[in-house]
Amino acid sequence: MQGVSSRDQTGNPFQRDLQYRGFTASPVLGTPQGIAVYQDGVRVNEVFGDTVNWDFIPEAAVHRLTLVPNSPIFGLNAIGGAISVEMKNGFTYQGKEAEVMGGSFGRIHGAAQAGFEDGNIAGYASFDGAKDDGWRQFNASSQLKPRRAQRPERVPPLVHGRR
Repeated sequence: MQGVSSRDQTGNPFQRDLQYRGFTASPVLGTPQGIAVYQDGVRVNEVFGDTVNWDFIPEAAVHRLTLVPNSPIFGLNAIGGAISVEMKNGFTYQGKEAEVMGGSFGRIHGAAQAGFEDGNIAGYASFDGAKDDGWRQFNASSQLKPRRAQRPERVPPLVHGRR
């Protein structure tokens, strides 16, 4: 998308920030924030400093990401806009998938996800992990991001006082 960029300001691939038209959503305290981030309708910006911990959102479990330009509807510190992250669940993803990637300096990344739907019952699980030895001494980093989502049987609407 035009005007959107992502970078790792601190040199850590797990602390990436997102910039949109000069406004930032970053996990680094002290960075001027200006983008509100919502995950499944819940604001995930931290209370102190309005930072966004992107590493808590598993990339493999993202169903849809919507960027809305600035609007006062999204509350304080959303002057640059808002990002809505819709996560997968058993109703939006069925099946199984796994992937493994590797690279230089001991870099390895793996992800697995599975989802099912059986009538009104659905479930979803995702595991996303990465390990990096770093390109210099004592620069190793690793991360594991599990996600579980389930929805119980949907309750039919109330009709004439009975279910």
